[in-house]
Amino acid sequence: MGGRRKGKPSASTKKFEEKMNDNGDTNIDHDTDGTNIIEEKMNHNGDPNIDHDTNGTNTFEDFDNRPLKKTKCSESSVMDDPLPTPTISGSSMISECSESSVPESENKINGEPLPTAQTTAKLTDSPVSELLNEKPVSTVDEKQQDGPRPIINNVTYDYLAQDYTITLQDECAHYVIEDALEEELLVKIEDVYVKQRYLVCLLDKDKWLDDEVISAYICCMRDQVHVQNDATVYFENPFVTRLLKRDGEIGIHGPTSLTNIVKNYLNHDLIHLPINIKDSHWYLACINVEKSEIQVLDSLCWEHNRDDLANTLKGLQYHLDILKSQENANNQNWRDLDVTTWPITEKLQKPIQKDSSSCGLFLLKFMEYWTGHTLSHMITQEIITSFRSKLAAILLCWKTNTAPPTATFEEIDESEGHPDDVIMSDSPFDQNQSKVSNSSSSENKYQSLVSVLSNLSLHELVGGLCNYIKSINSAQTLEKIWIKSSDPYPISLTLKNLQEMLNVELPMNRDCFNLVVRKIMFDNIQTEKKRRGLISKHYLDMRFWRITDFARHPEYRKKLDVEQLAFSIRSWPGIKYSISSCRWIHIPIQSGHDFILIILDKDTRTVYILDPTPIEIMYQRNPLAKYVHRILWIAEHLPKAMSKTCPGSTWNENIFLWQQKIIHDISGHRRELSGYLIAFFMSTWEDEKVHSPFLEDGYELRKQTLGQLLTFKENECEDNMPSGVLDFINCIRKTKTNMNVKT
Repeated sequence: MGGRRKGKPSASTKKFEEKMNDNGDTNIDHDTDGTNIIEEKMNHNGDPNIDHDTNGTNTFEDFDNRPLKKTKCSESSVMDDPLPTPTISGSSMISECSESSVPESENKINGEPLPTAQTTAKLTDSPVSELLNEKPVSTVDEKQQDGPRPIINNVTYDYLAQDYTITLQDECAHYVIEDALEEELLVKIEDVYVKQRYLVCLLDKDKWLDDEVISAYICCMRDQVHVQNDATVYFENPFVTRLLKRDGEIGIHGPTSLTNIVKNYLNHDLIHLPINIKDSHWYLACINVEKSEIQVLDSLCWEHNRDDLANTLKGLQYHLDILKSQENANNQNWRDLDVTTWPITEKLQKPIQKDSSSCGLFLLKFMEYWTGHTLSHMITQEIITSFRSKLAAILLCWKTNTAPPTATFEEIDESEGHPDDVIMSDSPFDQNQSKVSNSSSSENKYQSLVSVLSNLSLHELVGGLCNYIKSINSAQTLEKIWIKSSDPYPISLTLKNLQEMLNVELPMNRDCFNLVVRKIMFDNIQTEKKRRGLISKHYLDMRFWRITDFARHPEYRKKLDVEQLAFSIRSWPGIKYSISSCRWIHIPIQSGHDFILIILDKDTRTVYILDPTPIEIMYQRNPLAKYVHRILWIAEHLPKAMSKTCPGSTWNENIFLWQQKIIHDISGHRRELSGYLIAFFMSTWEDEKVHSPFLEDGYELRKQTLGQLLTFKENECEDNMPSGVLDFINCIRKTKTNMNVKT
């Protein structure tokens, strides 16, 4: 279910009805409460100016490679040449849901199965790249694009997305909506106004959709169909549908402005009418001219007499009867103008809606996908649930959204109507005044993504960034190098490497681990510089262990390169210090997927063993036996390297003779997580103590580690990252700096 707010008709609705007169002049002003506003400016042909090409250019050719749907009524064009879903770098929710287990009987229309979602192998610039300012190839002259100003960091949607994966910029749009005041006007598309309190319902799965949200997306559908030069389908506004229903209930005595709107129906083959049942449920009524049939698509398949539809058709018939009496009103497409005699057919056999709040979303998808014969795309509850969150971002970032950054409204006295109603001005909206208001608010928080992100917590920032990285599946994008550090030796990480860090089934990549160690050491160096202290901990990365060739069979080991081994333990750049003066040396080792940390304490001559992996049964009685060979191997090779780096120091001793101590209460974790835990232990080790992170499934630790890499200041490839990602990274750095200052 899902409908408009309950209560009396709004004052704006009453005022509109009063203004409907016999001269055919309609001037519906702004219902700034968010009620759908239609300012129909009739041209000399009597056609309402509904569809707009906001770019002012012919972009039809440029849409050949865009993910746009052609809403045709030809059955062959739907079934023989199925509509492609857009190529999007996020994983397709439609594809996932089409493979989900939905009962076959529920996926049939007229006894025929619903079509499955189509996929395409064609590589185009994905919406992810567009949202993050990666420049696509376009044939549209940029100088001609004098459109509205985007709300979020130059981000706009100019197509109806079919992949509902939430991108990084979508999450930013959600933050904007949640952060806005209830009375703020966030969306103005054509003459539809949506305030925050109506748009925010899209972020709550239990909320109903109001007329405002439905009307705004209908404007987006009109805009897309207009760009495609598709004149077969007419998407009606729910506000006009309500007026038709009113006329059917009370009757009319002559032509009105609605008559001119209905006249425009005669130029189309399909008219989609959104019907609302007593503020409780939405469904679609499609007037199919070709079949002379009223087609009903109801996600709940309610069984009732459809009084709302009957009254709407009755009101429509009044206006058609007036048109029949006028000259030149006959249309070859409409062979029969007596719509009240057309059969009403239910196109869905079984309900496909599983909740009580998403009928408005189903309505929109029915309008978008119904061809007059079938649905061009599969629609399931899972798809609709994903569409809900995506819709919020689409509306906020739609290319023709001209909502000013701030707006104030004059509320009417509660005694005169619903407390949410507003006073409507008799004068048309002053476009010039709006432009002045926009230009004077250039510093508004919505004009900068950074200003939105600055109000988020560190956890939210890292989580949003990780969610975006997980959503990318473009092979070309994943091969881009996002992180690179050349000192003391080159390490490069692709976006794919970073994405794999979020896969709980994969162990930590060795290059990722080495770069985390590098960042830990560089951060330690910067801290000691500020304190003017001495470096007491020396960190080795995995190169030392790899060069020793421990894992290889003795017969196949390479000859040891002592110079290279010595290079792997030398002091880090950025500060002058001697390893011989350090108290601790951290030596990570790896066997298969298992990461283990050996910490050497020179002052107490102790070898600490930190192993987060489960203890095998064979070692439970004598745990040290598991590490004997590894400690012996370190004792053999470390002096060889130290003899070159700091000869004569304590580090040249045989560490196998030192006291050996296993740190308990850190084992039992999954082996795939051990690399992340070892990196965490290295960064938190202090005074023979280790801090164990609070872990539920280890995913949070993976996100924290990825956040560390993304904020690595010595990254030489930040220019490869989209600007939106850099905004996130800068806010994470700033938040961490502020946290350090406070502590």
